[in-house]
Amino acid sequence: MTEVTPDAMTAFEQTRVADLAAFYRALAALSEATTLSDVLALKEQLLIRLGELTPSLISQKESKALHEQVGAMTDSCLKALGH
Repeated sequence: MTEVTPDAMTAFEQTRVADLAAFYRALAALSEATTLSDVLALKEQLLIRLGELTPSLISQKESKALHEQVGAMTDSCLKALGH
């Protein structure tokens, strides 16, 4: 069995925080998209990244919640663009 040290846990949490922050920045970038195709491309990239984060850095429950946020943000951005 692999021993989990405080340093390993700290490193894991630092990685988790950095990856989640990058994910949220990418989610916020949806609001800057100016075309339907841009919104859909960004959504696809977010969903791919979400798949990469699960389950190594985030739980299935967190993944589901973030997936719902991506969907809601995408819907809002599309409505803002008149779609």
